[in-house]
Amino acid sequence: MVDVRRGETRKASVTLSQGRILALDEPAPEGAESVDLDGCWATPSFVDMHAHVTFEPRTHDGAVTFAFDEPPEVGGLRAVQNLTEALRNGICLVRDVGGRAPHMAEAKRHVASGRILLPELVTSGEPLCLPNGHGSVFGQQLSQGTLDELMGRQAAAGHEWLKIMNGPELWPDEELERIIRSAHRAGMLTAVHAFTPAGIRAAVRAGATTVEHGMIADPHLMEEARGRSTAFVPTAYCSWISLRARFVMSQPASEVAILDYWHAYLEECRPAHIAAGLPVLVGTDAGCAPCSFDDYIDELLRFERWGIAPMEVIRNATIRAAECLGRAEDFGSIDVGKWANLVVTAHDPTVSPAALRDPILVLYKGSSVVNALGERWP
Repeated sequence: MVDVRRGETRKASVTLSQGRILALDEPAPEGAESVDLDGCWATPSFVDMHAHVTFEPRTHDGAVTFAFDEPPEVGGLRAVQNLTEALRNGICLVRDVGGRAPHMAEAKRHVASGRILLPELVTSGEPLCLPNGHGSVFGQQLSQGTLDELMGRQAAAGHEWLKIMNGPELWPDEELERIIRSAHRAGMLTAVHAFTPAGIRAAVRAGATTVEHGMIADPHLMEEARGRSTAFVPTAYCSWISLRARFVMSQPASEVAILDYWHAYLEECRPAHIAAGLPVLVGTDAGCAPCSFDDYIDELLRFERWGIAPMEVIRNATIRAAECLGRAEDFGSIDVGKWANLVVTAHDPTVSPAALRDPILVLYKGSSVVNALGERWP
C-alpha cells in the first residue's frame, strides 16, 4: 500500500464496506469476500486539478466538431464521456475550471443523479474574463453585473471556485485583488489563469488560491507564495503536447506563438520552483484540444522528468490536491472512513509513476471500473 501521508509503502490488508474503507490491517469480517492482491501495489486514486469536462478534446484532427453554442444537453453528454474516461484512468475527483453555464449545469446534473458512475466534480462555472479577452467566448464579464451579483450567481449554481483569466490580457492589479477578495468573502476559492511573469506575480500578490499554467523563479515572489500557501497547477504535459506538429497545424500562428512562449517560460522557471519546494499539483487541461484525461500519467511522468521524486509526484496527485480542494476527509489517501478509491498495479509506482499507466484494478467508491485481475477475482 502506498501510504501518502507517511511517504512510505507497506504491506496491508484493506477492508471495504458500502464503498468506504472500513478497516486497515484487521481480520476480515465473517463472510467477507476476499481478493488476494499479494505482490501488487495499491495507490490512492487521483485528483485532476484542471479540466474542462464539457469541452471536446478531439477536435484538432477533424474527426469531431465542437462549438460553445451547442445545446446544453450535448455538453452534458460530452462531460459524461470525458468523466468516464477519467475514471478509467483512476481519477476519482475532478476540478472543472471553466465552461458555459448551461452545459456545466447539465454536467453537474449527471454527476449528482448517481445513475452513472462518475468522478466527483468540483466546479468553477464560467471564467471571469476581460472584454474580448482570452476565454471570453465561454466566460462572463463584470459588465454583466456587480461583483456581488456575480458571486451570487456563482453560489446559486453550486460553484465552489471562481476562475479568473489573467493572461495574455491582464487585469489591473488592484481590480484583480478586489475580485479575489470578493470571491473569498463569499466563501469561494480562486483559480487564476496566468502564464506570464506579470500575470503570475499579480495572481500571487492578489491572494489567488491556485495559479493555473504557471510557475515562478523569482525568490521574493516565492516567499510571498509560500506565505500565502499559493498552489500551482502548471499543466506541463499540455504545454508540451500542444506544440506537436499534429496540433500546431490546426492553429493560427498567433496561438502557436503564445503556446511556444508558455512552454519556454515553464522550462525556464521549473528548476528554481521545484528546488524551492513550492506546491506543484496535477492537472491535464482535459477537454481543451489536444488534451484528455488519458494524459494524466504523462503529466506525472513529466513531473518525474523534472526531478520530483516519485513518492512526491504521487502525493501531489492525491492527498495534496484533495487538501487544496477541501476534500481530504473523503479523498486522497487510503485511510479508514474514506471512499474506497484505489488504483492497483503490478509494479511499484514509487519507483516510477510509469507503473500506474496500466492498472490491473481501479476501484471507485468500492466499485471496480477497471478489472484485469483474472483468476485473482473471486
